[in-house]
Amino acid sequence: MRLGRTPLARKNLTHNGPRLLVAVSGIGFAVVLMFMQTGFKNALFDSTVQVIRSLDADLLIVGSAQYALPAKQTFPRQRLYQARGCRGVAAASPLYMESFFAVWKPSRADRPSGQPEARPSPIRVLAFDLSAPVFCLPDVIDQTAALQAPNTALVDRKSKPKYCVPASLDEVRRQRGAELSDRSIRLVGTFHLGTDFANDGTLIMSAANFAQYFPIRAPGQDPLALVDLGIVQLQTPQAADGVRQQLEEILPDDVRVYTKQEFIDREIGFWRTSTPIGFIFRAGTFMGFVVGMIICYQIIFSSIVDHEAEFATLKAMGYPDRYFITLVLQTSLYLSVFSYLPGLLLSLWLYQLLSANTGLLMMLSIPRAAWVLLLTLTMCIISGCLAMRRVLAADPADLF
Repeated sequence: MRLGRTPLARKNLTHNGPRLLVAVSGIGFAVVLMFMQTGFKNALFDSTVQVIRSLDADLLIVGSAQYALPAKQTFPRQRLYQARGCRGVAAASPLYMESFFAVWKPSRADRPSGQPEARPSPIRVLAFDLSAPVFCLPDVIDQTAALQAPNTALVDRKSKPKYCVPASLDEVRRQRGAELSDRSIRLVGTFHLGTDFANDGTLIMSAANFAQYFPIRAPGQDPLALVDLGIVQLQTPQAADGVRQQLEEILPDDVRVYTKQEFIDREIGFWRTSTPIGFIFRAGTFMGFVVGMIICYQIIFSSIVDHEAEFATLKAMGYPDRYFITLVLQTSLYLSVFSYLPGLLLSLWLYQLLSANTGLLMMLSIPRAAWVLLLTLTMCIISGCLAMRRVLAADPADLF
């Protein structure tokens, strides 16, 4: 008998269908657990920087004390005027953000029947000068003209249910009675952005309307004189590094300049290293790995015990140890593949379900799927190596 001719590893697994189903279910559970923990971790990062990805920016100007996007740190609008004078800069426009003073109260007509009146909820508000668009979201670009009217805004379709966003665009536009910070507001359209771990919903409005709703940002002064993000567009985007260096020399120390990718990397780095959330999800992934390894070890070990007499017979016939090492490793690989595929399909369905119900960006890319596959293969191979000692210790003399 030769391993290359007889798929003994596969036959040992498939000859007992119910037992194989239990094995695949156990290891598949660990695969799904790793997928979900990895998915939540990536959703944290992807959702947090989604608003940055949606900006039509080559460079970003931020306050020097701003350590993360949710941390409110404004800078004088004068810095944008200075930036416009730098060679290579095509435009430098303000983006205003407010979530502390922004409180949303949906209209009573939008409440589902039978539910009590919705409580006011904090909401993120983004605003820009309509003459200098800063978003690359098609929905926002197509509806910019509608934001010229007083007391109007666009609402994120993925905002959480507590904001009572109507299901259709026509219903959104017919909505009356909603309030933002105790002032009436009219929704004139929707866009798709998504929530994150700091914001459950988002509005976009014009800078002029923003000043009317949040004069408290600068009491006694122009509320638009303080900018949250500076959106810099270049004449030649490929020259971003050079222009960034020039701006850092020109602008005072109260601001910092980043390329778009640098700013995204900084945000992700903050959430990964400076908060416990990233560690918690990594720990959850590790626990899924350990659980799967234990389950896989028990399955392989039980299979070896059940066929210990056969293995001892093969040893008596002269089969070397490398044959049994290869056999156990092949068994481990089969288990990993059989368990990974259903785990992948179930995780895809769960990602879509959670994304639709939470607004988080639960995205499963090929590199992320490959990472979990690598973890699954490693998990099963380690289990096989641990269980291998049993088959190598099988003594043909025990049969007689």
